[in-house]
Amino acid sequence: MRLNHLDLQVSDVDAAREFFERFFGLRCRYQRQKQIAFFEDETGFEFGVSNLFNSPPPSYPPDFHVGFVLERTSDVREIYDRLKKSGVAMKVDLGVQGPALVFQCLGPDAIPVEVRAPKDS
Repeated sequence: MRLNHLDLQVSDVDAAREFFERFFGLRCRYQRQKQIAFFEDETGFEFGVSNLFNSPPPSYPPDFHVGFVLERTSDVREIYDRLKKSGVAMKVDLGVQGPALVFQCLGPDAIPVEVRAPKDS
């Protein structure tokens, strides 16, 4: 068995789609109006954002986050710089945590998005 998809509840599917396509290179392969959008990455992982019932912004637990693990620290720095220049808020600024270079930004509905790579890469 293999975990192959995840769906996030969001208040604005279009804003979430634009965020994940623009900053993280996910490809939207299907969108149904303003209710749901499905993305995929180069590994075949499917990622969805949805608001099927026009719900208000969701409330996630404090430690919840979406994570991207990259191969090189230079890629982490490049994404960090693009997000900062675009005015995206940071929850955790760029820095070394254990074996990784990592940061967390706030995505749509203030969903924490973590980006990291092994610090020696």
